[in-house]
Amino acid sequence: MTPVSCTAIGFESGKSNRCVRCGGQCGRHHRLRGGIRDRGAESHALCFSHLIDFSSGKVKQRNLVRIFLPLILASYFGSLTLAIWMFPGPFDWRTRSMSKLLYPSNNPQFHAIGSAGVAVTGLLIIPFAGYIGRGLRVISPVSARSGALALGAGAISLILGGVIVLQPFLHEIFARGAGICVGVGMLAFYWCALRGLSVPSDERYARRLFLAWTLIVPPALLVVVLRLLAAAHFQWSNPVYRAIENRSLWHLGFWEWIGSTAVFLFLLGAALFLPEIR
Repeated sequence: MTPVSCTAIGFESGKSNRCVRCGGQCGRHHRLRGGIRDRGAESHALCFSHLIDFSSGKVKQRNLVRIFLPLILASYFGSLTLAIWMFPGPFDWRTRSMSKLLYPSNNPQFHAIGSAGVAVTGLLIIPFAGYIGRGLRVISPVSARSGALALGAGAISLILGGVIVLQPFLHEIFARGAGICVGVGMLAFYWCALRGLSVPSDERYARRLFLAWTLIVPPALLVVVLRLLAAAHFQWSNPVYRAIENRSLWHLGFWEWIGSTAVFLFLLGAALFLPEIR
């Protein structure tokens, strides 16, 4: 850093870019450290502000559609597809869980591809929680807030599930927690969209959002209910369970891909039909 004369520049003692030794009154060549420090503090404050906006969903609608969703598509589906292609040995995606792609014991050379992709996807989902919650809070503040918290918790669990792969037990906990929290968040937001049909001022976008989400949420909920009933071994559900239990389409791996696609379409519907709150 080149020494600069205080009097040559004419800094006053009350300004930020003043001599740190004399306050700009001595006329000697002193280093102007105050301005550097102030600029550094402003830079850190700006980064923190951007981080808060990102976490709370204060992003532009077009950025969600043009940047975040394509990145989610590439980081999640792209990385997992690549991990399957580079998996040592055959991998039937219909029957085997996605988690098998992330374990170093199963995929020692390329497990980091899927692991990083899942973690990045969780990070990219975080702003959607705040964005959808802020957009629907005029309809139902409690449900919108609950949905935002659940979806945000699911995104964080997805990040941890992608990072923690050395301990399969912990990974399974975070993976299941991510699925449960994301599902709860989707249900809460869907309830808000349903209630929005009765609000005249929000009827236009609420109807579009409700129709888009109706194609996703009820079918997903029906599959979950049927799976739980079959797993409970109720006598009346056993014939249905026996008819499908040996089919490859009923295994966990297939429905993980279907559920992931449903979540992506849910976020796409929100980005397209939910207006930006300024």
